[in-house]
Amino acid sequence: MPPLGTSWFGVIATTVCLSVASYIHWYNSRLKSVNYMPGMRVLFSPITIFGAALPLTWWNPGMKWTWYWRKTGYMNRQRDMISVVPFLAGRPFYYTGSLHVTKQILLNDFKIQMEKPKSLGSALLLWGDNLITANGEMWKRHRRLLNPAFSRETYIMVIEETAALYRELVSAEGWSTQTDLTFDHFNRIPQKLAYLVVARCGFDVRTPWAEEEANPDDPDTSLGDTLKIVCESVIARLLLPMWAYRLPIKSLHFIDSKWKSLEVQMNEFVLRRKEELDVETLDGGKQRKDLFSRLVGALDHEAKVGLSMQEVIGNTFTFMFAGHETTAHVMSATLAFLAIHPEEQEKAVDEIRQNIPADKDPTLDDLAKLTHTLACFVETLRIYPAGVILSRDILEDITVEVEYPRKETVAIPKGSLVIIDMVGVHHDPHVFPEPEKFNPSRWYGASDHDMTMFGAGPRACIGRKFSQLEALTFFSLLLRDWKVDVLLQPNETRAQYAERVMEKASMIGLAFGVESVPLKLTKRA
Repeated sequence: MPPLGTSWFGVIATTVCLSVASYIHWYNSRLKSVNYMPGMRVLFSPITIFGAALPLTWWNPGMKWTWYWRKTGYMNRQRDMISVVPFLAGRPFYYTGSLHVTKQILLNDFKIQMEKPKSLGSALLLWGDNLITANGEMWKRHRRLLNPAFSRETYIMVIEETAALYRELVSAEGWSTQTDLTFDHFNRIPQKLAYLVVARCGFDVRTPWAEEEANPDDPDTSLGDTLKIVCESVIARLLLPMWAYRLPIKSLHFIDSKWKSLEVQMNEFVLRRKEELDVETLDGGKQRKDLFSRLVGALDHEAKVGLSMQEVIGNTFTFMFAGHETTAHVMSATLAFLAIHPEEQEKAVDEIRQNIPADKDPTLDDLAKLTHTLACFVETLRIYPAGVILSRDILEDITVEVEYPRKETVAIPKGSLVIIDMVGVHHDPHVFPEPEKFNPSRWYGASDHDMTMFGAGPRACIGRKFSQLEALTFFSLLLRDWKVDVLLQPNETRAQYAERVMEKASMIGLAFGVESVPLKLTKRA
């Protein structure tokens, strides 16, 4: 009989060998699921909580790699697609940074059996299904009900309200008596502007620019202020389990109370608007055209033809936050680029002065002539796409044509997840020469279909024109009155400013953008 120690050693050794063999077999099956495509072999999937929460390293790229590794990703841009196969947590999937592959997928959104995975839209599902997260017939129902809200009448209202808010801004912030203004964090201005434009045009909530800041601890905080607080805490709400809010941590109690308060306020807001619409209908009054009124008008508790209460609230939350944050981030970054590149700013100013009289607000027809100014906005959105990823679960075997490393057909098996890296797509040097260069002229003459930063195919962003008109109105008024310049630190050059400011980009709330833009405004003669 062998010594007891030897026996136990054999058991342990056998167990270890079997475990290693089992793991190798398991991991090989994961590699096989992506057809052994080269790519990232990491500890955690970038789209899991672990991957997103841990710092960016070679073994944990997280969600930030698409920006910080944009120049060297996809094997130094020699592959249109790569695979991600985690060693520990998360399902294997495909990444693509190719516009060619992206169009094959998105333009066939209803020809190929695929859908948006619920798990990757969880931030927008916190309040209910909505146009962005819905699939199939549900998406068609949402789109049919919401599409009429984005009309010429709405776009005219966007221009008028943006112009009105600009005047309120100038008065309330004391700009009218100043010749020079400095901002360590200019982002605050477009953020507030975009929020108020969506509130007025989307929800008929006429909050003035000069409204006093509410006390967040006040139990009677307004719906608008509660919405702001909730938006700032979306990531915490997503990552933390519900039991965490019962811990003796004041900040978590505060977040929990505001989320619960918002649920009550949103239900009351919907029911109150429903009553108002019913009364207006009985009185034969003018029908409201704003987005929220259309949502409430479609309220159908069985949700067979219209929308359920949760869907009304889900769409309200999505459009209020995804809508205003996207536009705000791009406006801030566009002004930063125009400050860094004064020659592009002067082209925009000349164009604005030629097409919009100095004593008048812009009209829809006027803004259609601002081709260079729009190109500046679109080029900024190319560099900083507000939605960093688009995702699709593939529900049938499909193939796509790739161009790199060579032209060939790639099979994507049923059950695969494909993630479209919007930063990678729009920094592809094969499509956008010198992708790091701010070059608005690359968009001269481009059609809406060319502007794939808003998505492509039937599910492209429904609010694209809303966003563009809001930005163009703001730019036309601001640049007509003020010269925008960089706010330099001591002994700093413009190139150093660009490196310091424009490289620091990340997810801010629900959209991607430059974290902080310091600017200087000088009154034009």
